[in-house]
Amino acid sequence: MARHGSTVRDIASVAGVSAASVSRALRDPNSVSDRTRKLVRGALVKLESGHGSGTDSGLATIGCLFADATSGPRFGGFDATIWGGVARAAMSHGTEVLLLNIDRRASGESVGEMIRRRGVGALAVRVDDRAGSLLDEIADAGIPTLVVAHKHDHPKIGYIRVASRDTSRDAVNHLIHLGHRRIGFCRNIIADQDHTNRRDGYRDALRAHGIEHDPDLELAVPADAEGGVTAIDRLLALPAPPTAIYFADPLPTIGALRRLHELGVRVPEELSVVGFDDDNTRVLGTPVYTAVCQDAPALGLMTGQLLCRAMRGAPDAPPPRIDLESYFEVNRSTGPAPSALNA
Repeated sequence: MARHGSTVRDIASVAGVSAASVSRALRDPNSVSDRTRKLVRGALVKLESGHGSGTDSGLATIGCLFADATSGPRFGGFDATIWGGVARAAMSHGTEVLLLNIDRRASGESVGEMIRRRGVGALAVRVDDRAGSLLDEIADAGIPTLVVAHKHDHPKIGYIRVASRDTSRDAVNHLIHLGHRRIGFCRNIIADQDHTNRRDGYRDALRAHGIEHDPDLELAVPADAEGGVTAIDRLLALPAPPTAIYFADPLPTIGALRRLHELGVRVPEELSVVGFDDDNTRVLGTPVYTAVCQDAPALGLMTGQLLCRAMRGAPDAPPPRIDLESYFEVNRSTGPAPSALNA
């Protein structure tokens, strides 16, 4: 972004050159002609003196807004990976990324006013099912917006997500085909759309094979390593413990494998484990675990690229609605059920 809130598009409009030429002139003046440098310099003077046609729309900055109960700008995990992907795309387009906190907005200030005051011209948002009114406010502000990892029906706001219900069903089918009938499922203690889809895939597979759903085999635990430890302790204490477990988050999977090692439970000979993976967490476990996988770095990068294009595109262009696919990868943490081995 240029000084005083002027954007590349503002400068290009006043100078009568392309936004790409302005970007090159600002980054490396020697990469453009003398004429272009003079035009850009003159446009900056006009804008900074208040005589140009620029606005305070902040179209050179992408905002990242975490507005649900499960996400946040942690320096690790899914949200940090998304944030990093958006930042990489923004840097490649000569733009910036700003982390937003709606809890700090001034009294009486709308979300749209807060976003524009911060110089944001496009927005990546993490929301949940309770965020309808927030999306309405953002839409009213006319800011290009992509909701990440949550499918919704707002007509003015796009979304990009990775579907995992079908792949979760594939994972549980894999366990059933290995002879498992007592299959546990562990998800985040705070329900969201992603975890609900993974749970539904788990139940779909049980239903398709005529296996009665046992509520005792479904647990909600914190999405960290200690959550996996808790899940193992609780599930193995059941009168009829599972012979396989599907963990719907990466860190609980790692915690569960650690706890099983401490207890002397052999994986997969005595208990099979399927986990979830956003990147390459599955190779950190012992053994490398079978997983439902999504490419979170690519999801973040694509989010940033789409927002950069939206800032430079037609203001009335339809918002993108993108459903990517997860995939199922069989590794060393799943094997035949103990009963099948002894048959």
